[in-house]
Amino acid sequence: MEKLFPDSSSELRNWETDFQFLLCIILSAQTTDLQVNKVTHNLFAKYPDPASLSEAEVGEVEKILSSINYYRTKSKNIVNAAKVVKTRFHGRVPRSVEKLIEIPGVGLKTANVYLNSMYQANQGVGADTHVMRVSRRLGFTDSRDPRKVAIALQKLYPKKDWYRVTALFVLYGRYYCKARVKPENSKCIFKEFCTHCSGLDPYRGQFGYRELLYGKPVF
Repeated sequence: MEKLFPDSSSELRNWETDFQFLLCIILSAQTTDLQVNKVTHNLFAKYPDPASLSEAEVGEVEKILSSINYYRTKSKNIVNAAKVVKTRFHGRVPRSVEKLIEIPGVGLKTANVYLNSMYQANQGVGADTHVMRVSRRLGFTDSRDPRKVAIALQKLYPKKDWYRVTALFVLYGRYYCKARVKPENSKCIFKEFCTHCSGLDPYRGQFGYRELLYGKPVF
């Protein structure tokens, strides 16, 4: 994966502050970074900081975000997020998971992705849909629970690599291990290990889940 993506930095654009970057991550749930990038230019031009966004009408924000998935929920979340950052955290985005998850729209995954991407904190693996799909197909876990997937990967990789693992799995899932790709059309470079491409039982055989969890990862 490192050969495929030597630069695994975030593909989110248009942000200039830590608050804007946090909003980008909130908006990226179930939405491609490209779609997010198309709306954040106008969003940040009108509402550049917690103070301005906290005073916004949700309906006005919805007009800006209408092209992305779940824009109504996300519009409400980011306005409420701005209010919390402004009042509870005095306009500054906190730098701990415990405080970040107090912000509307921010769960454990978002908090970890934010801290890892912004500060390379290696706080934890951020298990989004791409990370979970790649992990299941390669037999690292059978869970669909983001917390359990994150724990499985954190057992496999040392803490110093958690940020890198998250970034690489996201990019690999986005461009190679796609949700709807047919096995015969897959560009997967791990076909001999992939349960989706090879039909392997993730619990049995060479490099199955049980072996990987307690042995050495294949990459």
